[in-house]
Amino acid sequence: MKTLTSVLVLIFFSVSISQIKSFESDYVEMLKKDIQENSRQIVADNLTLTEEQAKIFWPLYDEYDAAYDKMVDERVDLIKKFMMNYYGMDEETGKALITKTMDLKQKGIDVQKEYINKMMEVLPISVVGKFFQLDNRITAIIDIARMANLPLLREEEQ
Repeated sequence: MKTLTSVLVLIFFSVSISQIKSFESDYVEMLKKDIQENSRQIVADNLTLTEEQAKIFWPLYDEYDAAYDKMVDERVDLIKKFMMNYYGMDEETGKALITKTMDLKQKGIDVQKEYINKMMEVLPISVVGKFFQLDNRITAIIDIARMANLPLLREEEQ
């Protein structure tokens, strides 16, 4: 039940960040902090670690979270550009936004792969595998909420 509550809170904040009615940095930072705290709690609630494993896992998790946080900033900037050009999207801007989106997606995979590999060197595969599953689920929830609240690109008026 605790996990479900955390997931619902995470979805709420994901929806809020995806809508980004105001691009004020304090507001965005507050939402990011809430998402990070809820993500950490979901991992903590679902990942059983020995004391020794916890000493190894949590510093790696914090590094991973910091690396991922940089991509969140880039994604927020990308959403801003999309929304600012929504009604007047030209070919060049549209192509640049698509390319940047794909680059960010790849960057996310690269960061995840880097830290999963680091974890596999020092933790049992059962711990790393479960974290990988949890991380993918959290990311999917955030992505679905964000995508559901961003409008589709407008078609050219004929």
